[in-house]
Amino acid sequence: MPATARRPSSAYTGRSVSAPPLAPPSEARHVVVFLKDAPARPQPPVRVEIVQRNETFIPRVVAVPVGSTVAFPNADPVYHNVFSLSRAKAFNLGRFPRGQSKDERFDRPGIVRVFCDIHSHMSATVIVFNHPWFAIPDDEGRFELPNVPAGDLQLTAWHERLGDTTQRIRVEAGRPTVADFTLPVPPQ
Repeated sequence: MPATARRPSSAYTGRSVSAPPLAPPSEARHVVVFLKDAPARPQPPVRVEIVQRNETFIPRVVAVPVGSTVAFPNADPVYHNVFSLSRAKAFNLGRFPRGQSKDERFDRPGIVRVFCDIHSHMSATVIVFNHPWFAIPDDEGRFELPNVPAGDLQLTAWHERLGDTTQRIRVEAGRPTVADFTLPVPPQ
């Protein structure tokens, strides 16, 4: 084809820009809603599990008060190794087989990313709070934060792939406050 000839119009595929799809309901379980910069108010610690099954951490996201323990039972027929290099909590539980479980206590607030050094596709997140105003929404995306102090506050929805989405809310004593988040989660 001569250099001056026009290229066929089909040389480039059509392109369009569109908004990413909204998160499916199952993604609500990978969100933690919390008051940002809330005053510290110690809460009783809890014990939760993140099970290793089908080379996946289940659930992938948990939220706990400072001092809580997370158990990591292995339900797979292969060894796993649970570890984190996070600033809030670095640990390495070593390799352990099916039927065994190892625990880790979380004593500082922050986001702790958890991995398996044998299966690089496995990841989970433990978010540790030093106050009571946090929740993981239900499958319909609903959540409740009881006894929030009155005032102008910042409410954050954290998603494992999107990070923080924060909005200002006004809480009046004795009155419910409604907050809505729209999280456009891209497909994995």
